[in-house]
Amino acid sequence: MAAWIWFAVAGLLLIAEMLTADLLFASLALAALAAGITNAAGGSETLQGVTFGAFAILSLIALRPIALRHLKKQTPNGSTNVDALIGARAVTTTKVDRNGGQVKLSGEIWSARTDSGLIESGESVVVLAIEGATARVAKLEEK
Repeated sequence: MAAWIWFAVAGLLLIAEMLTADLLFASLALAALAAGITNAAGGSETLQGVTFGAFAILSLIALRPIALRHLKKQTPNGSTNVDALIGARAVTTTKVDRNGGQVKLSGEIWSARTDSGLIESGESVVVLAIEGATARVAKLEEK
């Protein structure tokens, strides 16, 4: 097989990798690239096949798990989206009671309600939960 065919296969495998992003096709693309280099260096078709197989196995067993571990790093207990707002401080912009009100939370105005009576405008509150588009809040106790 000609070297350009190996390089074309490597390119197609890289395109497939971009669509899946699980590093399986990238490992095979690396193997195809190694086989293409073997061909360009004058290696026989048997040697190209052995090179492809060896690099595929090596990259799938040794390199892929390391790369996946680095790609999927996440901070433990990292909250995102509305979960990150729970426990956040906010300031009431209107009176807030069981029926509703508004707070300024993370630079935005949110609908809010409380189960603990009436909270006056301008008071500091803490977010207990997010229920739909409404923040359930409680008055922040000053220490």
